[in-house]
Formats: sequence, structure tokens, C-alpha cells
Amino acid sequence: MEDRTERISNLFNTIDGWVVAEIALGIVLVWAFVQIAQRVLPWLADLLPAKLRNPTLNTVPILRVLALLLLILWIVPLIFNVTLQNFIFIAGAISVAIGFAIKDLARSMIAGFFALFEKPYRQGDWIKIGDDYGEVITVGTRAVQLRTPDDNVVTIAHDRIWSENISNANDGFGTLMCVATFYVMRDQPMDKVAPLLKSVAQTSPYLDLDRPVIVIGKNEPLCMVYKLKAYPFEPRNQFAFITDLTERGNAALFEAGVVTASIPQELLSSNQLP
Repeated sequence: MEDRTERISNLFNTIDGWVVAEIALGIVLVWAFVQIAQRVLPWLADLLPAKLRNPTLNTVPILRVLALLLLILWIVPLIFNVTLQNFIFIAGAISVAIGFAIKDLARSMIAGFFALFEKPYRQGDWIKIGDDYGEVITVGTRAVQLRTPDDNVVTIAHDRIWSENISNANDGFGTLMCVATFYVMRDQPMDKVAPLLKSVAQTSPYLDLDRPVIVIGKNEPLCMVYKLKAYPFEPRNQFAFITDLTERGNAALFEAGVVTASIPQELLSSNQLP
């Protein structure tokens, strides 16, 4: 019993007022650094060109993890008598505590650590996890936060990367593909539909001129389905871009005398058409 008590007592250093003050100072400095980084870097990213925005945003979670590691390296020697024997004892006790008390939190934090290096998502990416689609605004230690098109903030634990597919629309790039769909009746000239839709995209004010414009036509039982695929200059303009393509595309088809098809809502909702 005395040996166990002596071993536990040897784990800790003498903690006086100066040690407490130094620990408090470290916590305050790291907290202030993280808060400044989370505010200044996103603000700076909005001022930079699109190609530099995502790399700048990606430094926020990395800096937060580095700051936390530095704080741990600063505080641990102040509290604990760091020796190899004590380290093994402390590591064993902590691993047991993590395993039983906070296994779900540890699972999410470990997944978040792997996410920093595998990069299934980054700040500024537009991703879909399950039914949630939106822009990544925060990659935290435990979870990722998305801002949806409806301006809702959705928090998703990192451990979803173990069990679900993650669809990343731009994967760190400054633009993403947008698709506008058109349904055209048969028994009319089809050779002018694709060039007409392509010209609509090429005259859009949102178009990224460095990326290709593609039109794909497909036979379906009720009509011809055309998909107009193009890239906006900014990912955040994707919904305005799709709206512009849809409105002006339908107007151009109408002016050219191309008859569009009216698809019953039950077929659209049942995903029987692409």
C-alpha cells in the first residue's frame, strides 16, 4: 500500500502559485491564438483570390491542433514528474479512462486527426454527408460544421468518415461543376439543342472561362433529357449559376421553337428520370 501511495505521489511535481499562474497563462495564450486564427484567417481568405482561399482556410484546423499540442507539452511537465516509468503508468491509466468513459469522443477525435491528413473535406469545400449538403465552415477537433443552402449550420461528428461515403464537390479547388437539366419532346430537330444550351452557358456572367462547358443528351422513355454541365467562377455562386442556366436555357429553347416536356411530378419524385 505504501509503495502504491509513494508511486502515485512521485507522479506529480510540487504545484505552487507560480505553476498555477504559468498553466493559466498558457491556456489564455493558446485560447487567444486560436480565437484570433479562427477570425483573422477566414476574413483574410475572403479577400484573397479563389485559388488561395481554400489553402488559407485549411490552415485554421491545423493551427488549432498544433496549438493544443504545444499547450499539452507545456503543461504536462509542470504537473507531472515525467520519467519513462511514470509515462507508461499515466498512459495506461489514460487509455483505460478513454476506453470506458469517452470512447465515442475519442473515436470522433481520432477520425478528425486522420481527416486532417487524408483530407476528405477542408474548410471551403462543398460536401454531402448523408442527407446534408453545404459548405464546410469549421473543421474542429471532434466535428465538422456545414452551412447549408438554407443557411443552417449542421454539425457532423468526424467518425461518420468510417461508415459513410463523403461526396466532395470541389475537393479543395476554387470551383465545382453545376448541372442544369432540360426535358425536350421528341419528333423535332435535336441537332440545335446542344449548341443552343452550350451558348447559354458560355454567355453566363457566373461562368469560369477556364473550365469546359459540356452538354450531354440521353434517351428516356418519355422525352430527351439534356444535362448542361459547367463551372461557376465561385463555388458560392453555384445556385445562382444553376438558376441562370435554367431560366435562360428554357427561354432560348422557347425562342428557337423547341418544345420542352412536362414530366409528371410523381416520376420526378420517384427518381425514374435522371
